[in-house]
Amino acid sequence: MSQVAQSALLAFGLLLLLIGAQYVGRVIGEQHLRRVGRDGKLSSGAVEGAVFALLGLLLAFTFTGAASRFEHRRDLVVEHVNAMGTAWMRLDILPVDDQPQIRDLMRGYVDGVIRLVEEARDEGTALEIAAELQGLQNELWALAISAANRDGRPHVASLLLPPLNETFDLTTARLASARMHVHPGVVWFLIVLAMLAALLAGYGQAGVKHPNRLHTIVFAALISATLYFILDFEFPRLGFITLDSTDVFMRELRESLEPGKSG
Repeated sequence: MSQVAQSALLAFGLLLLLIGAQYVGRVIGEQHLRRVGRDGKLSSGAVEGAVFALLGLLLAFTFTGAASRFEHRRDLVVEHVNAMGTAWMRLDILPVDDQPQIRDLMRGYVDGVIRLVEEARDEGTALEIAAELQGLQNELWALAISAANRDGRPHVASLLLPPLNETFDLTTARLASARMHVHPGVVWFLIVLAMLAALLAGYGQAGVKHPNRLHTIVFAALISATLYFILDFEFPRLGFITLDSTDVFMRELRESLEPGKSG
């Protein structure tokens, strides 16, 4: 099952659980009223306030963290494109005879990065592509060092090697960022806390002859939707919130690397 399907299923399941928890809370509240009478105090407002405040705080921090990681991944794409473009242009300072092979490898490297994004849903294929990129990095670096040494001019290595090294570093950074997500324990704690809040919300409705079902559904839907968007931010290659608008820069860079368009 894909990650987007898992996220949607989890959010829908939470929606049903929250509605059910509110119903159970109301039943418990009604039983309590039957025991102590209508004048009995159902619950402590301080406890309810603490639980709902903690739920809101956790949702806010988790959502903000997920959105921040999403923005960081988008920034990394732009930085990666810039580093590749700089490295490509600085190949012009190498001897003409050394440029064709390195340029071909650079095109292959950019193709590999684009394929890695396209195959993000298939973890096995993505790992294979990442291994291929590592091999291309080693080959590119060796050829660049060799060409710079043959050239002999000091500024060649100092101008060419830093953006090339930055390109490789950003590839690693993007691979690492793709694996950095909110801890599953935090997600499950959020779910448990939401269930407890729903239970208290239903408990507070005890004694109401005709409880407002709209409030019940809205509460459950908002919490579930927030959880779904958190997970969607965490996996921007697999859900509805994607990095497609930023990936366009990488494809445009690849088009510019064709002979006759640059270099």
